[in-house]
Amino acid sequence: MTDRVTDRMPYSVEVDFRTASSFLVAYSVNLSRGGLFIETDADIPTGAAVTLDLQIPSAGLVPINGVVAWRRGTDSPEGCAGLGIEFQDVAPQLGTVIDGLVSSFHGVHILVLSGDRQDRTTLARSIKSIISTAEVMQAADANVATSLMSSDVDLAVIDIDFDVEGGLATLRAAKQQNPPVPTVALTLNNKLREHARAAGADEIATNPPSFAELQVVLVRALSKPAAVRDSSTPH
Repeated sequence: MTDRVTDRMPYSVEVDFRTASSFLVAYSVNLSRGGLFIETDADIPTGAAVTLDLQIPSAGLVPINGVVAWRRGTDSPEGCAGLGIEFQDVAPQLGTVIDGLVSSFHGVHILVLSGDRQDRTTLARSIKSIISTAEVMQAADANVATSLMSSDVDLAVIDIDFDVEGGLATLRAAKQQNPPVPTVALTLNNKLREHARAAGADEIATNPPSFAELQVVLVRALSKPAAVRDSSTPH
């Protein structure tokens, strides 16, 4: 792969993507539209120029430059602390990388756990409608789901309501993978939402979720970086 030369900005943040698929989803829904939110408590002021060092499997380190458009503090009720990064045009910086990844892209692998056959089938059908390249594996019980769980799974969608203990165990099994598998937990119970979050759920949706809600949590979970680190050089 050819060397890429990028003028370094005063601030820099390392952003690791779990898989090439995760990066491609992030690119299609965020980066290509000129923005990206990253969860971090890095103390970088609004308006500051920043270099994002994107660590992408199969592509290596790809630096891109942007500007901090907005910040969300740790005490914000709107969600996790982080930075909204704005880009002018990432096509020249990422075009070759995208072309290479797309040429070897074979879709995303999504595991669905639900004990109710109709709910499971409906979920799988909706997921395929949202992500046409998805290969959906269906499991009717937690034992099957955990046996299918591996680092090759891009996302697990888990019905907590049907089997609470089994669902939570599957969430924990996903987090034990290296790297951890992103998860979406489905439940109507507020207490179970807390348990699901404690077990490692990345996203939580109602059960069953509306098509629009499912679309939001799927994309958000798939595109979320595996790790974000402030790598700015002190001045």
